[in-house]
Amino acid sequence: MHDIQAVDHGAEVSIGMRGEFDAYSLPDLREALDRVCAFGKPVVVDLSGVTFLDLQSARELVLRSLIQAHQLAFENPSSGVLASIRALGIDHQARIYGGREEPPVFSEA
Repeated sequence: MHDIQAVDHGAEVSIGMRGEFDAYSLPDLREALDRVCAFGKPVVVDLSGVTFLDLQSARELVLRSLIQAHQLAFENPSSGVLASIRALGIDHQARIYGGREEPPVFSEA
């Protein structure tokens, strides 16, 4: 079971992800990312509610971050979510933050 909620805050869009993300939920994740990335605004994905993230879903998130010229950042990942991202060997290419105490800074590049 999974849930994805997007909120437009004006200057940026936030996505709250909850539950388990696997091959079954991948089409929903792609659709949500397509929708919010089309706004052309920075996107912050809150991963605090994710209880499972398979490698396909982790790959989708990181690749979207690269495609969006780093206008996509992630916050509050659990150790399990970080492990999925690190297993791909591309965690150094994603913008990952522990929380809003270290807010994402987006460049105009």
